[in-house]
Amino acid sequence: MSKESVLEQLQENVKIIYHKAVDADKKLAVLREQKKASFAQIFSADTAFKNHADTFLPYVEELAADLQSIQVDDEDHYKKLLPGIVTKIELLLKMLTAFNTNLKD
Repeated sequence: MSKESVLEQLQENVKIIYHKAVDADKKLAVLREQKKASFAQIFSADTAFKNHADTFLPYVEELAADLQSIQVDDEDHYKKLLPGIVTKIELLLKMLTAFNTNLKD
């Protein structure tokens, strides 16, 4: 798979994650108003993310910044950062899916 097609797939995943994160953050705001969500951060400190927040969008912003950086960097930097970006995508998709599933129960 070429670098360009990998980047296209990553961008599509980030778009999907972004929309899911916006919806999840709206639901979190409602839960907080109802005093049903009082955690300090979405992901624990030992995950791939540098930032920590109690909403999803800051994690999506970090992911988007990482994706932006590998598009302009050299091939070695791309290969070095790509696994971390894929890990972040997986973490966000799993957490967003789990969040929405738990709300439906």
